[in-house]
Amino acid sequence: MYLAAQGDTWGIPGPAFLVLYLTVTIAVMILAAIHRRILFAGDRRVAVDRLGPQQIAYLTGGEHLAVYAALGGLRAAGAIAGGTGKTLYQSGPLPAGVTPLDNAIYNAAGRQIRARELTGDQWVVAAVRQLREGLEAQGLAVTPARLKAARMWAVAGAALVLLGVGRLVDGVQNDKPVGFLVVALAVAAFATIRLLTRKRRATHAADKGLRAVRTQYAYLAPSQAPSYATYGATGAAMGVALYGTAALYTMDPAFAAGAGIQRIQAAGTPSGGDSGSTSYSCSSGSSCSSGSSCGGGGGCGGGGCGG
Repeated sequence: MYLAAQGDTWGIPGPAFLVLYLTVTIAVMILAAIHRRILFAGDRRVAVDRLGPQQIAYLTGGEHLAVYAALGGLRAAGAIAGGTGKTLYQSGPLPAGVTPLDNAIYNAAGRQIRARELTGDQWVVAAVRQLREGLEAQGLAVTPARLKAARMWAVAGAALVLLGVGRLVDGVQNDKPVGFLVVALAVAAFATIRLLTRKRRATHAADKGLRAVRTQYAYLAPSQAPSYATYGATGAAMGVALYGTAALYTMDPAFAAGAGIQRIQAAGTPSGGDSGSTSYSCSSGSSCSSGSSCGGGGGCGGGGCGG
């Protein structure tokens, strides 16, 4: 227990303020993580393995990868080829059973658009939006409203940062040591930035299903040197959806390089990660625990470490 002494900033001993500050910061992070888990749970009843390659691609890599998955399928079907200046052109008829995104890309190729400009084409944008809204309706993609709700925790984080800054300023003016408070403030600021900027496309239900799909189509990984011609347009599109545009470079390196295809890594592949995961490094054995140098028995008693 910390007793207030004359001259303590705000009438609160430094160690007491620091413990309280870190406790509230950690509590905000934990509550935010629980809330995100609930918001992004999704619908586990939906069979992810029944989705098409473009839907899988959106969940693993967003709109750019969805477009490239469609492009890979059209290329494998012989409908599109690369021209001069990294442009695309129609090299064959549109295959049967195409999606709205296939159709939009094929029509864009008729105007000899560049591959990297596809995501800015109005018809492609509309097709991707339709694809995304379908996934959101199924509980597989995170809606903007839910992402906004999750980011509201950054308001609590910002309040903590402002509180810490105020304590820091007053502590300096009172000639109090504030070294540990600076560290605690940095932790709160980092957590707040993470809460505000973290993005997530796939729900947890979708993530679980995607792991099973990736296992099912492991033979399409570029490391397996698959013959995409054997698996057809759908196999080529699925390879891009699950393993990024490295699959497109493996399938047709001349086309991919000539068209200036961006190298996109799909989430869940060996060098990728879960864009929705969070990790905080404040364990019970760290410098912010009650048994550390910030504790009552450490070397910062008398209001030293918390301003």
